[in-house]
Amino acid sequence: MIYKEIIEQIGNKDSRCLDSLYNTYGKKFYDYCVRKWHLSEDTAWEVVYRTLETVIQKASAYRFDSEAHFNNFLFKVLVNFLRQEYRKRQAGNPELEFVDLNTEGGTSGIIQNRITKASFLEYYKEESAEPKLLLVLKEALKQLLPVEKELLLLKAQNYTYDEIAEILGIENNQLKVKHHRAKQKLITILNKTSI
Repeated sequence: MIYKEIIEQIGNKDSRCLDSLYNTYGKKFYDYCVRKWHLSEDTAWEVVYRTLETVIQKASAYRFDSEAHFNNFLFKVLVNFLRQEYRKRQAGNPELEFVDLNTEGGTSGIIQNRITKASFLEYYKEESAEPKLLLVLKEALKQLLPVEKELLLLKAQNYTYDEIAEILGIENNQLKVKHHRAKQKLITILNKTSI
């Protein structure tokens, strides 16, 4: 099914749009979740379904000029859920238990406060600042075109040019040249930035 038909189904609130999205993108997304993010089968399918449902809810608010633009939107939604899943796994460690033995009035009661590891780390994260070089790199990446930034970030994660072409929904023709030019553009921007 072509992307325009899917967008039309979403816009018309057609009940078949979830099936269309699933049949067109579901298996690719599932494979990506399992191969690249090492998710279990159940978790991968959960991420895929959340992605497709979110696309149905949000896509009508956007205008897509091309299939590549629509595919980029889908991929960004998927990666968002993958990042959330990653954070959940990182924070999924058992809770730390703090016990206050100082009680008022000499009573022998124990006051327990439960703090999750995530909230504990969040407290200290507020105190620390990102390294200056990382901030400079983030600002430099903002100056690139979205496709250039995505190409650099995917290549930095060791994706092949064929995989990048499939993820971004673009032709593999000259992708190596486009990557080289994007890298040179980023280097030029970084060289102009004073650290």
